[in-house]
Amino acid sequence: MSPTVPIDAQTVVVRNDDMLAVEVDQTVVMMSVEQGMYFGLDGVGPRIWSLLSTPRAVGDLCRELEQEFEVEPDVCRDEVHAFLAELMEAGLVQVHGQATATSRPSAGA
Repeated sequence: MSPTVPIDAQTVVVRNDDMLAVEVDQTVVMMSVEQGMYFGLDGVGPRIWSLLSTPRAVGDLCRELEQEFEVEPDVCRDEVHAFLAELMEAGLVQVHGQATATSRPSAGA
């Protein structure tokens, strides 16, 4: 996987389900059999991991997190982009495509 995949609001990402993952004390612990490595997510990380169980546009992910946590949109966007870049580098998530204007859920969804 390329270590520098551009991420923007329309980038659709999904978690890599090849990872063995379990939640322990509000931390998601994952094992990559392929890489022979383990990873841990805490803080907001487990929530992001949960939301990425299905392909999701980064902009939609940020809007969801902004509603659940007290965070400014610009701060959320910057931190989510950086976090997703780290997850991609580690092979934990992958780009699933680009969202289109017609594929976005309605405001009530």
